[in-house]
Amino acid sequence: MSRPLLAYTREPTMTTGAMVTAAEIARIAGVGPAAVSNWRKRHPDFPAPAGGTASSPQFSLDEVTAWLDRHGRSFTISPVDVLWRRMNALRDPARPAAVLVAAGAVLADERRGEGEQGAGLPDDVAGQVGRLGREIGESAVFEVLLERWAEAHARQVEVTPQPVAALMADMVSAARGAVPETVLDPACGTGGLLVEVAGAGCLLAQDVDPDLAEVTRLRLGLRAGAQTETEAGDSLLGDAFAGRRVQAVICNPPFGQRSWGRRELGYDARWVYGLPPNAEPELAWLQHALSHLDDEGFAAVLMPAAAAARPAGKRVRAELVRRGALRAVVALPSGAAAGHGQGAHLWVAAAPDEGDVPPRILLVDTERLSGRPEGNGSSSTDWDSVHEAVASLWRGFLEGADNDSDACRALPAHDLLDGEVDLTPARHLEADGDRDLDLRRIEECRAVFREELELLVAGPPSVEETPVEDRPAVVASLDDLISTGAVRMWRGGSRSDSPQEGGSQRMVITLQQGLSRTPPTERAPATSGDEVEEGDVLVFAAGPEGARPVDPAECGAVPGVGVTVLRPDPGVIDCWFLAGTLAYGAHHPRATTTSVSRTRIDGSRLYVPVKELAEQQRIGDAFRALARFHESLDRLAEGGRDMTRRLAGALASGAVRPVE
Repeated sequence: MSRPLLAYTREPTMTTGAMVTAAEIARIAGVGPAAVSNWRKRHPDFPAPAGGTASSPQFSLDEVTAWLDRHGRSFTISPVDVLWRRMNALRDPARPAAVLVAAGAVLADERRGEGEQGAGLPDDVAGQVGRLGREIGESAVFEVLLERWAEAHARQVEVTPQPVAALMADMVSAARGAVPETVLDPACGTGGLLVEVAGAGCLLAQDVDPDLAEVTRLRLGLRAGAQTETEAGDSLLGDAFAGRRVQAVICNPPFGQRSWGRRELGYDARWVYGLPPNAEPELAWLQHALSHLDDEGFAAVLMPAAAAARPAGKRVRAELVRRGALRAVVALPSGAAAGHGQGAHLWVAAAPDEGDVPPRILLVDTERLSGRPEGNGSSSTDWDSVHEAVASLWRGFLEGADNDSDACRALPAHDLLDGEVDLTPARHLEADGDRDLDLRRIEECRAVFREELELLVAGPPSVEETPVEDRPAVVASLDDLISTGAVRMWRGGSRSDSPQEGGSQRMVITLQQGLSRTPPTERAPATSGDEVEEGDVLVFAAGPEGARPVDPAECGAVPGVGVTVLRPDPGVIDCWFLAGTLAYGAHHPRATTTSVSRTRIDGSRLYVPVKELAEQQRIGDAFRALARFHESLDRLAEGGRDMTRRLAGALASGAVRPVE
């Protein structure tokens, strides 16, 4: 009998020297990530980080399991998890997916009955892969290894969430009336979209990363069924399937693509609806998808919410609407796609019949559809309900049903062809949502308000008074830290409006956006090396009081005028400790200097206490907890105002009355 995939056992001899992240600790202990964070804060004997970075620490698995044992907490470790840790130790930073490809090759050989060929893995690791493949199933083992790999490289590789991929596949299948026979994904990544249409007869895949293209080939091959063709290369610059027509295209284009080849492709025949601006790569990918469709084909493309309204793409959007290519825009629940921090939309398009009147366009806002107050996050999303509702609306739309509501509307093309051609569903649903009373929505607001209030009951992190003799007696100026190499600093400056020859553009963190913590929206030419990344600290010209670590949505952007970037060496300085002591510490009253052209931070007048790294991390965790507490207060206030507005409006209109 095959050994169950999730038959967890304790295998201490196989874990020696293994490292785990906080997320992995939560998984083996069967708790949520917040529980691990609480253990670190509340238990002084919890193992200290043994590797990783200050923002993403790693811990000794042996120390963690020993701690769990001492505290009477159960833990489970699967054979596949043990295998993954051995594989993860073999990863090549230059080719992070190579070890996964090697394991997939072993499993493919096992599937064909050719035995374990090694495929670049040490013999003992290859033997372990093959053995688990025989016991559990080759495809099942590869899927779990892929999941672990994706978790470890979440910041480098975007993986389309399975619920989103399933919805995209279902929509193109519903449009065709059956699972399409031929499906193309021109930016396949790890193949998650094509897995959802594995019932197709022929699957075509291309990715710029050769290793990811190979992962897709192996993944689909291990699942068996469809004929699969995978190619490596940039689909826009070097289309491996040029001239091929398919029944469906599903695609999650590269996020934040700074240069997609507009200069080289200026006269390409694919731009039937207009040459996309350089800042609108998603519109290039959408037209690429349309160019591959047969006469009855449909394409489902995941788009950033901003693509529905950015002024630069107005002309192309107008042509897509006017000529009947765009059929639906679905605003997905907040947080549905990790790469799209400002929201994601699903666009469904089709090859238009030039002789017909442009069809209506379906607009759906799943935030309204799911009945969740806006901003409640994705963790509570009932994806089964969202999928069923969107699929039902889409099928009804295809059949000509009139199902307009406060969450959905089918509009004629001419209603969207105004001066902005804004395709954001919420914009065209606001009137109905504000006019109609929705008691359930008000009650949802009340429930979210109460949940946030309960989260705040615990208050800020607990502290105790530091004995006088242990209080910091030595401080170092920021200039000292920079001169010793513990911190690297650079300042944003003014940039020309047009890129230099051969230059590239980056999103810019302006002073105003940085202080208000709104995601960057402006672009400007920049040189490589200016980009901020996780673990950097931003300091603003208004004063050190606003210092804070970089937000995830700001990673990859460059600093603008009045914004200073500090990059601490994670082995010397904790980023949260640095930001917190700069923002709240006692400084010289003149920590900023002013000139006619700019205001900037004076590093000689900013001081940081000298502490051991472990103590810095403890204090940094407290600063992080305080920041989260402050954010919860903001969310509570915002939710309370929203609830108050809705209730007041309903009372004023006479639509509701108080309950005694």
